[in-house]
Amino acid sequence: MKKASIRASDIAAQYWCERQMELNYIYGQKITKEIKKGRQIHGELESETNIPIVLMPKTYADVMYKGLYTSYMALKTLQQNKKTREVQIYGAINGFKLVGKIDQLDIKDGEVIVQEDKTRGNDNIPSDAQILSHKAQVVLYRKLLGDIKEGRYTLKDFESAYKTSELPITLEFKRQLESLQVDKDLMSVNSAAEALFGSIGELGKISDTLCIRYINQFSGNVISLHKIKYSDEEAQQMLDFVLRYWKGEREALPVPMEEKWKCNFCAFFGKECKVWWPQSKLHA
Repeated sequence: MKKASIRASDIAAQYWCERQMELNYIYGQKITKEIKKGRQIHGELESETNIPIVLMPKTYADVMYKGLYTSYMALKTLQQNKKTREVQIYGAINGFKLVGKIDQLDIKDGEVIVQEDKTRGNDNIPSDAQILSHKAQVVLYRKLLGDIKEGRYTLKDFESAYKTSELPITLEFKRQLESLQVDKDLMSVNSAAEALFGSIGELGKISDTLCIRYINQFSGNVISLHKIKYSDEEAQQMLDFVLRYWKGEREALPVPMEEKWKCNFCAFFGKECKVWWPQSKLHA
């Protein structure tokens, strides 16, 4: 599959089932009740920490601006509240643009901690296979955030990759910004990007301790908090593996036989994907 831009959630999905991730692009993602509930909980958590910003983008430029501006505003509250959510993050590796949205940033003991939230339909502790997928996502967020802060991915890199100088926001969208009393000097994609990158550059030390928090989607209670240690070497190994698929060096991998239980939770199983379908019928 040829793509110039890869989402962090896609990379996480590769560590769950690469074949399923590919089929989501081919046939469209099947939105389940669990996905809807998870999005609802993320929205509720965001409203607890971030200042509500209602914007209705009309074009790609408007959408780009909204992501940059709302992320900048989220970071403005971090020092005061010691916590913020939904921060858009960008980067690049081996010619591919990378983009994601960090669920939560916390300040603890003077360090900024990256956290990913996942919802579950029960109170069971997630399996190693589930944790691996989520680990890949939070590791990538930490890498992208560190690359910007340490100057390995700069504002000029971003402006060149996304051609932001060629993305004027619409007059209707500009009127929305005026109604929110946004500073006139902050009413362009370039200026919003500069504000976001500047805020990331001013962050304190980014912790190498990463958190994955599991939440019951019905009660809202925290099931467990999984902590992992970040290393640049592990992040690079992870990216080397997933990028071989995006570069066309290999086909999408199905889950291994010992993890075919995952197929029972896949909307494509037995239809668009039958890798383990004959085996499942034999052992039914």
